[in-house]
Amino acid sequence: VPEPVMPHGPGETGWSSDGWGAQLLIRGRDTEPGELEKIKEASGAFHACIRDLPRPGFMDDRDDPWAFGDRLAWEGIEPEGDDETLAAIERLREHLAPVPGRPQVIHGDVLPNVMLVDGYVPAVIDWPPYFRPAGMANAIAATDAVTFRGAPLSLLDEWSSGEDWNQLLMRALLYRLGPTGIFAIRNRLMGPLVTHVKRVAPVIDAIISR
Repeated sequence: VPEPVMPHGPGETGWSSDGWGAQLLIRGRDTEPGELEKIKEASGAFHACIRDLPRPGFMDDRDDPWAFGDRLAWEGIEPEGDDETLAAIERLREHLAPVPGRPQVIHGDVLPNVMLVDGYVPAVIDWPPYFRPAGMANAIAATDAVTFRGAPLSLLDEWSSGEDWNQLLMRALLYRLGPTGIFAIRNRLMGPLVTHVKRVAPVIDAIISR
């Protein structure tokens, strides 16, 4: 894991400076549909490396659709959105139960952000941090793979990480539906978000019926 950038002065570190962050240029290619297991392995190694990082203070001030989705999934804030999205959200919220897992810093979008190159370990890039149980990262990746990449529903069983897995899957869907609802009422739906609620409906059915 790269060291944080040093924007302030000798002996001081931080995540960014004046709204800018430094990143490494890394060689690699996107994963193919048949390489989902490599994403899971990379996610496991990455989250083991960052297990003991402290919770970033800037998360308290973050105000964007994805931070809203995270709070919807974990903190019980009220959803926003069109009727169709709100109905999907309420179906999931009816089945939520506490998740006692230890929180840590996680990657909130690991599926499209693993780079592969022959002869090297996978690189994890474009890291939006959240502070939730580590299994949440893989729950987001698994539900994203089924919803957006056409992976089979059986992936939800193959990636299971324990007793809380079903609750993590439901929260992963809420994390994505939160922004979808906001974009819908702002008339900013684009790409696969246009059909997101329809795509996610069978995933919701499968998770609730487990």
